[in-house]
Amino acid sequence: MSRHPISTPGRAAPLVYLSTDFLRAKEYLEAILASSTDAIMTADVRGRIVYWSPGAERMVGLKAAAVVGRPARELYAGGREEAERIQRRLLLEKSFSDLETVILGSDGRPVPVSLSASLIHDRRGAVIGTLGIAKDISRRMELERRLRELSITDELTGLFNQRHFNERFASEIARARRMRQEVSLILIDLDRFKEANDRFGHLYGNKILRATADLLRKAIRKDVDMAFRYGGDEFILLMPGVDEAGSARVADRLRSAVPEQAYARLVTLSVGRATLRAKETPAAFLKRADKRMYAAKRARKIAR
Repeated sequence: MSRHPISTPGRAAPLVYLSTDFLRAKEYLEAILASSTDAIMTADVRGRIVYWSPGAERMVGLKAAAVVGRPARELYAGGREEAERIQRRLLLEKSFSDLETVILGSDGRPVPVSLSASLIHDRRGAVIGTLGIAKDISRRMELERRLRELSITDELTGLFNQRHFNERFASEIARARRMRQEVSLILIDLDRFKEANDRFGHLYGNKILRATADLLRKAIRKDVDMAFRYGGDEFILLMPGVDEAGSARVADRLRSAVPEQAYARLVTLSVGRATLRAKETPAAFLKRADKRMYAAKRARKIAR
């Protein structure tokens, strides 16, 4: 007769206790994984997906059945190159957190995520796979983009502001010289704007500024040239790849469009343009266009 019976009257078997505890732990873990909004995934040593959490299904829009068994590299927008970059870092550091990357959604849409990952070891210490936890950062990135946009945009006109001009001016000149390209600058000042603003009020003055901004946007190349409200009633156009003749055509378009504006009888434009010269400093370049703009303004006053 055994000294250690499997069970005794009135007492549950240790094996039953072990089985119950295991099932409870398993259910508890599954509940945690199911309730997490993060994407939790594991891959084997070959880089194939082994586990794909409910949070991953919700975030990416792909069911586990469609993902498990696939190479993890297929899930990255950067493909194999991005997967290998992540794998190299993981092998070097053993674990990392907050690496920003992009996962592809069910319809090919990019999902920017912050990824944390670590190696999975068995009881003997051998690597048997990887664990990744990805947090969707789409909203954060959109907020950052919007804040960035607000920081460089003039609220009234929607043009870039003076701060952004100061950031881009020197860099565009450096780029033009590096690429051996032309770059031109046009300064615009509204004549008699203060008089119209004082006479008809700030709301009317704001309408003039917004109409001028629309005029500038229509005169330049979208996503190439840049229009800035430099301050008050002064504006600047920065045009990469545009030579002297090209800047003259833009200035002519501006002048010819002014008579069609509702405010043309009250306010006109003075324009000064310049194309970068060899070895000219950014300050000298800007000053040359500024002098030409004020020369045009003086000539207009004399003509009146």
